Amino acid sequence: MLLSYENIAHYLLEKGLIDLESIVKGEFSVRDRSSRNTNFAVNREYSPAFLVKQVRAHDQEKRETLRIEATCYWLANNDDAYHSLRGFLPRYFEYDYLNHILILELLPQVQNLHESYRNSGFFPIPVAEKLAELLSSYHTHQSGILENQKSFSLFKKRKPWVFSLSENNLTDWLNNPAVGNAEKQSVKLILGNREFMEHLRQMGEEWEMKSLVHGDVKFPNFLINSDFFPGSEPDIRLIDWELADIGDPLWDVASVVQNYLTLWVASEIGQDYRSEEAFIVNLASVQASIAAFWRRYAELANWDAATTHRNLEKAVRYTALKLVHTCFESVQGVKDMSLYSAKILQLSLNLLRHADEAISEVLGIQTHNSYHATTVLS
Repeated sequence: MLLSYENIAHYLLEKGLIDLESIVKGEFSVRDRSSRNTNFAVNREYSPAFLVKQVRAHDQEKRETLRIEATCYWLANNDDAYHSLRGFLPRYFEYDYLNHILILELLPQVQNLHESYRNSGFFPIPVAEKLAELLSSYHTHQSGILENQKSFSLFKKRKPWVFSLSENNLTDWLNNPAVGNAEKQSVKLILGNREFMEHLRQMGEEWEMKSLVHGDVKFPNFLINSDFFPGSEPDIRLIDWELADIGDPLWDVASVVQNYLTLWVASEIGQDYRSEEAFIVNLASVQASIAAFWRRYAELANWDAATTHRNLEKAVRYTALKLVHTCFESVQGVKDMSLYSAKILQLSLNLLRHADEAISEVLGIQTHNSYHATTVLS
């Protein structure tokens, strides 16, 4: 069954999610919000409102990613180990595995966190702390726990692709005629730095399978209430769980830090070029949010001082690798590597070279070392 404007009302009636009276009263509406999947926004003006996601039966990859997303929602609603995550997700209604349909709550009065930061121009500390609480709600840091849970078998347990970067596959990438010029420029910069390659090799050995990880943590995937204002409690939800897996929880942590840093880098480049789309990001504000996010996350993890510092250093290395990932995303389909992409790659290398100093002077988490943040963009 393929959903359409003509039959979606019948489908939802059959599932008991809407009633005939609402249709007769004109309190039923459908809007197409398709992107990677076929998405329908149902009853956006009324309550309850639904986001209905469907993938075509022949698309095996998308069927699998929808199953993974549905699994995460099911776990939050049915598994005691993930019960605390439920408050950070849209409401889950149903997963129709035969027709590859996932039905979720369509949240009212929200905007994604990237838009919120751009529109407001500031970075409230309570928002950063709420991000830490959200990630902590589904992260586990003790080895050996997940293997005894039924949910362990529901995921593929793969490392993110960026961990597979090696001299051999980067060389193959460089020699591939289908690869664009900007991508090849990025690959040449990485291959040309032996220190960078050694760091990449070592990080592959650090990966630990300890927890459910979202796998695609980025500010556009966080939804925050539109009426949030300084001094109030932010309501934040995390969406798009298609890439979730069992892996290293510090990968999600590093993704949050990377998102803050790329906002700052983009602002620096925007100021240089006086882009109309640019908005000014004050490094001190970003650092305050990163520091608050980390402090709250470490507090909830209940680490001692030594473990906290060891995990922070690892999170910095993972942040550097996430920046490499960001660089490759930014050069897709582009003729020449941009200044933004080059700065992102340089920041990545400098985080690896000067991890202890960067913790203090780039992330804003104070240490006894001294390091000037402006040098990471030189």
